Amino acid sequence: MFIYFVFSSFLCSKIVLYSLFMVRKYIGLVLLLGAVLFATSCSSSRYNTVSESLLVIAHRGGPSMGVENSLSCIEKGIEAGADAIEIDVRMTSDSVLVLMHDAKVDRTTNGSGAVADLSLAQIKELSLCDGGAETGEKVPTLDEALRLVNGRCKVLIEVKNNDERGSEREVIAAVERCGAQEWVAVQSFRDSVLERFSQLRAPFPIEKLFVYKYPLFPYIFDGTTTRISKEKYHYVSSFNVKSCFAPRGLIKRLRSWGKGVKLWGVRKKARSKSLVDGVITDFPQCWRE
Repeated sequence: MFIYFVFSSFLCSKIVLYSLFMVRKYIGLVLLLGAVLFATSCSSSRYNTVSESLLVIAHRGGPSMGVENSLSCIEKGIEAGADAIEIDVRMTSDSVLVLMHDAKVDRTTNGSGAVADLSLAQIKELSLCDGGAETGEKVPTLDEALRLVNGRCKVLIEVKNNDERGSEREVIAAVERCGAQEWVAVQSFRDSVLERFSQLRAPFPIEKLFVYKYPLFPYIFDGTTTRISKEKYHYVSSFNVKSCFAPRGLIKRLRSWGKGVKLWGVRKKARSKSLVDGVITDFPQCWRE
């Protein structure tokens, strides 16, 4: 009997230890699946509706109407009635900010290579492409984009990476050169970028991008798993979250912190009253019809 008791205790302890190991090993996957199921059961499509106060933001200018992050697409986004244009910026090898979503120019131009390895002159030799066909249009700089907009609508600048050469300072300098302080905001997935803007006392709003919040835990996924709290993001004016992972409870919680909420990846209008401040969409023309 004693031997049976000892053996049973030993076996139970092994099972417990193994279970703890497996939970630790797969906790990220479990949390991700929980977030997906939670978002599915609380679909945010009920909340992203058109209202008079809702900002319609043309994602990359509105690529459903032209070549993303191009001057012509930005102009079309403005003509479609967008309240703001969202653009992506990266720094060239000679420290000039250009509009480019990807780290490499391969997908959207007739060239190849990383933006960070190419000079502005080299990038200006390239042609933007539309479905693989060359358009003859050049990759614009941030200054060129801001001068085109010229306050006709707001501009939301996404800083794609934390460049050690000081991309945050260059963004601030470009905004000040173009007199755009009153109609520009910046956003990023990277906390290091946002914190740097805050430290530099950027003269415009700073907004936090993330994909989803883990259910039951104070953590979000923004490319990494990071803790979220009102205190940590005290300098942030808005949280911008993937539309399919934005249930009513999350939106209300973020708004209770005194923060704005925008949804990105939004395609279609919904019917009920909106709880959010803006939508970032590839189809701005559909939201203003």
